[in-house]
Amino acid sequence: MIIFVHQPEYIPWIGFFDKLARCDIFVVYDDAQYVHGGFHNRNRIRICEGWRWITIPIVHNHPQMIKDVQISGKQWRKEHIQIIRQYYEKSPYFKAYFPIIEEAISFNHDLLVGLNLHLLKKIAEALNIKAKIIRSSEFPYHGQDKNEKLISMCKYLGADTYLAGSGSRQYIDEQAFFNSNIKLHWHNYLHPTYRQQFEGFEPNMSIIDLIFSFGPQAKEIILKGGPIENGCQTSLVTEIRQITIEQPNTPLTLPAA
Repeated sequence: MIIFVHQPEYIPWIGFFDKLARCDIFVVYDDAQYVHGGFHNRNRIRICEGWRWITIPIVHNHPQMIKDVQISGKQWRKEHIQIIRQYYEKSPYFKAYFPIIEEAISFNHDLLVGLNLHLLKKIAEALNIKAKIIRSSEFPYHGQDKNEKLISMCKYLGADTYLAGSGSRQYIDEQAFFNSNIKLHWHNYLHPTYRQQFEGFEPNMSIIDLIFSFGPQAKEIILKGGPIENGCQTSLVTEIRQITIEQPNTPLTLPAA
């Protein structure tokens, strides 16, 4: 069983969904400390001049855990919906997928984590990604440092493999995972280049950028970004390659629910 642990983000980039598609269980690390300036309450979307942030206002309490962060006000909902519509309504699959984004943003969420999980689950469903989603605040784990906590989560959930992001190389202790009989796989995402709504290409946009442009082909494009590297080994499980995706000529529609 493969798991990965990550803090919840607002409509994440496509690399996150690649990891989600490659695991059996995703642990939403919601009892971690909230850190300002990250992606918990904001993300980037494509615009004609390049890209821009869309940010959810929050109630600032210091310190606080992610699971306790409250959303401030309601005006931002209309603003985000209007901004997304303004820049993406001419995309081939906007009409098919925008309703699930609009519904989640419009829902009366008081807590940021509730909104982020609402969006995450709806987008995962649209992409046919079936990983089980569990919040870390809802099961017991222990540990003094990051490695001990991750290993404890793996053991509690019965996982034999942990999928680690490349950014965690600075603190992951591979030997500690080996000693605990947990295999370590490194996720080294190579961002695919695809045709966007506007001229040029801007990487690391929110997942909605890809979904609105490619619809049901989005998951296939996401999964071509690989690769996965075995811990303590130099061989790669999947081939590293840069890909360029052209936009389909004929938009498809989603089947009726």
